[in-house]
Amino acid sequence: MARIRNRNSALQFYLNGRRARDLHSLTDLAGGLLDAYDVSVVRAATGLVRRAEPAAKRNIRAVYNVRAGALSGKFRIDEGSRGRRGDRDDLVSIWASTRDLPLMEFGGRWRGPARRKSGALAPGATAEIVRGKRKVYDSAFVATIRGRRAIRVRSFDSGRGKRHGRGPVRMLRGPSPFGMLSGIDYEPARQVRDATLSDLTTFYFAELKRQFRLNRSA
Repeated sequence: MARIRNRNSALQFYLNGRRARDLHSLTDLAGGLLDAYDVSVVRAATGLVRRAEPAAKRNIRAVYNVRAGALSGKFRIDEGSRGRRGDRDDLVSIWASTRDLPLMEFGGRWRGPARRKSGALAPGATAEIVRGKRKVYDSAFVATIRGRRAIRVRSFDSGRGKRHGRGPVRMLRGPSPFGMLSGIDYEPARQVRDATLSDLTTFYFAELKRQFRLNRSA
């Protein structure tokens, strides 16, 4: 770009730099808008971080019959970026525990060791992992071991072809917080994932617009 000489220069319109800002040029206007947008993005993202975990928990419990307390401490919100320099995208990520939750947390019930008229044992314990779909777990029962009340089942004796009458027991578990939110290979989990993404997208767009109006007027 050629250097402009002051001789015979009737009007000078600075596009950028110190003089452009002093003269309230287009750069100042555009720069102000861009600054307002950058601030709006940061503040909208801050609001998104605050709402991400509650949204995930709310949508999980709308589909899964899990106690609210069972989800406490099972999520973390991370902020970061993906991609290389020049092609990098900022993102907010919801980390979720991959440890399966005890089946008891999903509305676990057991009527006790009552017997039917035929003399056979009553059905095992029940749980409702997905709302409206209660399931019976054969031979399962509720017991408190080492201070922890849970749905358990006796180990299977392959030699005799049936479960041990006494002896080792194991705790039955349901899905993990990660499994309920990630939408992997299970329709209810996909419902939770899609609903959470929809809630966060709707909030972020609305908050970004609101913040931009506030910061632009300021």
